[in-house]
Amino acid sequence: MNEAERCDRISLMHRGRVLKVGAPKELVKERGSASLEDAFISYLEEAAGIDKTKKTEAPQPAAPPAKAAPSRASRRFDPGRLWAYARRETMELLRDPIRLSFAFVGPIILMLAFGYGITFDVENLKFAAFDQDETPESHRLIENFSGSRYFSEQRPISSPAEIEQRMKSGELAVVVEIPAGFGRDLARLHPPEVGVWIDGAMPFRGETAKGYVTGLGLKYAKDLAVERLGPNIASNVYLGGLNLENRFRYNQGFKSVFAMVPTVIVMMLILIPAIMATIAVVLEKETGSIANFRSTPISKFEFLAGKQFPYVAVGMLTFTLLVLMALFVFHVPVKGSFAALALGTLLYVFSTCGFGQLVSTFTQTQVAAVFATTVLSVIPTVNFSGLLVPVSSLTGQGRLIGLMFPAAWFQPISVGTFTKGLGFSDLWFNALVLAAFALVYLLAAQTVLQKQEA
Repeated sequence: MNEAERCDRISLMHRGRVLKVGAPKELVKERGSASLEDAFISYLEEAAGIDKTKKTEAPQPAAPPAKAAPSRASRRFDPGRLWAYARRETMELLRDPIRLSFAFVGPIILMLAFGYGITFDVENLKFAAFDQDETPESHRLIENFSGSRYFSEQRPISSPAEIEQRMKSGELAVVVEIPAGFGRDLARLHPPEVGVWIDGAMPFRGETAKGYVTGLGLKYAKDLAVERLGPNIASNVYLGGLNLENRFRYNQGFKSVFAMVPTVIVMMLILIPAIMATIAVVLEKETGSIANFRSTPISKFEFLAGKQFPYVAVGMLTFTLLVLMALFVFHVPVKGSFAALALGTLLYVFSTCGFGQLVSTFTQTQVAAVFATTVLSVIPTVNFSGLLVPVSSLTGQGRLIGLMFPAAWFQPISVGTFTKGLGFSDLWFNALVLAAFALVYLLAAQTVLQKQEA
């Protein structure tokens, strides 16, 4: 009490409830007490319902004590305490424009960046022709390339040295070299030769360009054979009697955006809620307000769950924004059950918030918490959760690591409902696993979190 008397303003508390707040001298004067300690005792007696006027009466025979009603402090779980922490966390979040901007503006910017900036579609490959034959046959072959949406024709090449120079500078991705005598060999039904140079610095693009070139070459040969020999048995024998046509299910146009948009939703909903949830707990440690948790009867579960609910709500609002962007900006509709997608998202956000809180229990600063959460969530999500390589194609430790993170189980829900038209009957097991993740992360964080400071 000696130290309390030196304070400008103090708060008197009992069993987690604030009794009075004010200056020490004002509190003493208000109760008419001789000291701050007597004033505090007076407030405690009032809070406990003790009538001081009865102290002067003759003592009565002791009666058996009545069984007191259980107080909030004696309850292992109290929804009121949980709601109080959830409301407090919501108010702090609403007063922090930086965190709110991070929660809503960040995903929108990243969705636009990923949706428009990252694509696996290989189109408009810059090519140039080095035509040393200059015959109608060679011109027709070049027209096959220039007429395809996969290639963009550039000015012709005049020398072999120019091929090396223009490809080295990155100006060209493909060069078609037609030697002299190409038309003559076709007229004599001799196998002609054509050189195609492909930039292999990016293996995925190079392999795709190779497939485009092969397809155009076969189409050119087929059209030429049918034109010269007619649609008869001989022409079929000349072409090997085989005609293949490709059809892609779920993504007829073979556009990356139909896979990229659902994938970005998976990444945003593990990154944003997890980081915000981990900051919420670590911020208490840095500011010292964690002492309120340690000095009050609130349980660890109530503390963690109360802090988690606001960020689950933020995660669902973020999900709503991303779905609206998918529909109206990228024109990617939800073909399956939206209810299944929403339920899976809710369980996924609960699990990612729990993961963030688990990380916060063994970190002491916001920088460390954000760094650890980002590394531990994004790297496994990108590499082992089906974003780049399907989980079903992984083997050994890679597959095990992928299945240990919730993104591997939510990714089929997101992609399946957006592109394949899946519903509850197809995705119930994934939702069940996500619920288990949410529960396990919360219980693990509750176990690691210390109620008393070590």
